[in-house]
Amino acid sequence: MELKPKILVLYTGGTIGMIQSKNGTYVPFSLEGLLDCVPQVNHLGIDILVESFENPLDSAFIGPNEWLKMSRIISEKYNLVDGFVVLHGTDTMAYTSSALSFLLRGLDKPVILTGAQIPIYEKESDGVGNFINALEIAKEGIVKEVGLWFHKTLYKGACVTKSHSKDFKGFSSPNHTVLACKEQYVNYNKFAFSLGKFDRLFFDKIQSKVFYLNLLPQMQKEIQAKVISENTIEGVVLSVFGSGTAPLKEKDFLFKTLKNKKIPIIVVSECFEGGLELGKYEAGSVLKKLDVISGKNMTKEAAITKMMIGTANFKDNLELRDFLEENQVGEF
Repeated sequence: MELKPKILVLYTGGTIGMIQSKNGTYVPFSLEGLLDCVPQVNHLGIDILVESFENPLDSAFIGPNEWLKMSRIISEKYNLVDGFVVLHGTDTMAYTSSALSFLLRGLDKPVILTGAQIPIYEKESDGVGNFINALEIAKEGIVKEVGLWFHKTLYKGACVTKSHSKDFKGFSSPNHTVLACKEQYVNYNKFAFSLGKFDRLFFDKIQSKVFYLNLLPQMQKEIQAKVISENTIEGVVLSVFGSGTAPLKEKDFLFKTLKNKKIPIIVVSECFEGGLELGKYEAGSVLKKLDVISGKNMTKEAAITKMMIGTANFKDNLELRDFLEENQVGEF
């Protein structure tokens, strides 16, 4: 008898598994209760193994510690199953998919995140479809990387951002081709797959001493400079205008602080589409004097998580810079 594919479902929390409490707010439900709402899983021809956070979380409370916890669960169970589905809240799912993409480099199995805009036990929920489709993607095993499945679309894990707070589409990948779409059947864009140029390498460290600095018109730059100068910051992700302009001058305290800190700086554009072209405008030329790393067309989620993982695992400055500059998982 042919063995069924084994899929590990990791439940972290989020809207997909929430239920309305007596006071009207939504709180996390149990994984067992969630699975009872989806009897269709019994007809997929798979064996499901389940893991759950002891205390499922609203994704607003998921961060570096939880990303490491997820990656360790996946690493520990890696040789026991054929694929993984991670159930997660939508608000920070793109951060988690980016973090897992960098933590779990060189995968040869699918790790698919999904969730819902409406709890799965409600009639109008998008959760049933998202969950079933994610299980099917994991079962087929065609995608061998981290992906985020939402509303009939599979996004590359390190190239996706949440773009709508309510709409079922929820997410977008403005600068990258999606991995797959579903009409009647799932159609894969295999040219968008990661090329697997790295051997499997599961990083086991991450740190949160990364500062996201969003340069705004006429902002009080001294405040940001004070925060950076008075705290242990390991890296900065600097969000600038358009293709790479910034309201920053060499005489500014913020410029001097960033220069003196001698920490890596990744620059990303605040624009969803188009990416960077550093040095094109005089108003951005000062950035080159900070020896910044171009984030090209990376999402802020990818830039932040890449910096968190890079600074935790590479203490040699040249190795760290190579990691940050090189395309690791198709993030740009």
